[in-house]
Amino acid sequence: FDIVGYGCTTCIGNSGPLPPAVREAMAAGAVHPVAVLSGNRNFTGRIHPDLDLGFLMSPPLVIAFALAGDAERDLDRDPVQIAPDGRAVHLRDLWPDAAEIDAALTAGQHPADYRGAFEIASANPAWQALQSPAGARFPWDPASTALRRPPFASLDETGQLGRYAAHPLLVLGDDVTTDHLSPASAIPPDSLIADFLVERGEPRDDLNVFASRRGNWQVMMRAAFYSKSLVNLLCPEAPVGHTVHAPSGAIEPIWVAAGRYARAGQSVVLLAGERYGTGSSRDWAAKGQRLLGIRAVLAISFERIHRSNLIGMGILPLRLPEGATPATLRMRPGDRIEIDAEAAALAPRAAVPVRILRAGGAIETLEAVAAVETRLEVRLLRMGGVIPAILSDTIKSARPHP
Repeated sequence: FDIVGYGCTTCIGNSGPLPPAVREAMAAGAVHPVAVLSGNRNFTGRIHPDLDLGFLMSPPLVIAFALAGDAERDLDRDPVQIAPDGRAVHLRDLWPDAAEIDAALTAGQHPADYRGAFEIASANPAWQALQSPAGARFPWDPASTALRRPPFASLDETGQLGRYAAHPLLVLGDDVTTDHLSPASAIPPDSLIADFLVERGEPRDDLNVFASRRGNWQVMMRAAFYSKSLVNLLCPEAPVGHTVHAPSGAIEPIWVAAGRYARAGQSVVLLAGERYGTGSSRDWAAKGQRLLGIRAVLAISFERIHRSNLIGMGILPLRLPEGATPATLRMRPGDRIEIDAEAAALAPRAAVPVRILRAGGAIETLEAVAAVETRLEVRLLRMGGVIPAILSDTIKSARPHP
């Protein structure tokens, strides 16, 4: 046992590649590896993009299962391992009692240690030598692959409410997490995101994790919905991070299809099932959707923080009526969703008329409910989100009064 790294190394998928023997066994179908950790993230692909199982447990149990080497072992009953002398070693033989833990903590830490460590870190010459801008405006570097000014940080962004007919960019099922919406694990070297960075001079074997590129909206837009475990019901057999561009029938990267819709002046929305946006509710899970031009998300239910984040990005969350689900609506490429959400009529929990316009000409009518709880949220949606609202208010307050 040794230290892999500090901070978010493991729980954000930056603990390094799997050993060659494990990769070969996975490819042969001989094993199904799992991540066992004492962190707070067990989403599919979070610990490693090739691992779809993750179990959260206490630190001592992590050590016990590491010694056992088998996540299916019942440590209440089965031995952790067999000692060289043939003796079965059970969990009860290894588990420390409270007195042992207290003694280890007392021996391993002292208040002065923290003060000294902080002083050393603060005096780090490498930290002190970092260059930082001093001007009134941040000097954005157009060649940077880490930090780019996002288009939604602008007064030009306006509200997305109104009455419109939209193509579904994706149709998803239940339990779509923020890791599906905005991955945080290591950037796969064979991914479209890796290709984009390599074209801009980054080494393919050292791309870091998605989270390290959160300051680059062009990367995060391409990373939206990039998850091996996410199934797009519009085209279930499509590669990772792809959807169908309905007018042409082409299977394309999601951001490419979204761009084609935008250039043609066509709106897009997203359809999902229950508990949409569960997880750590990162703000980029909503930002990525705004960058793709998604005007509304229709779901059976929303995770509460992600619902708020969608509104903060000017995206209207709509709750589907009882009985309406992605499965029952049976959306197909070419079908469109017409939403009547005029800005003046929107109110907290207001009914919003929705019509399904089938490619064959049939029309189905249903009534959704705006998943909007306050008048402030209505205002944010009318203005296009939090950032346009803040910019507008700041400029108004800075103007001299007549």
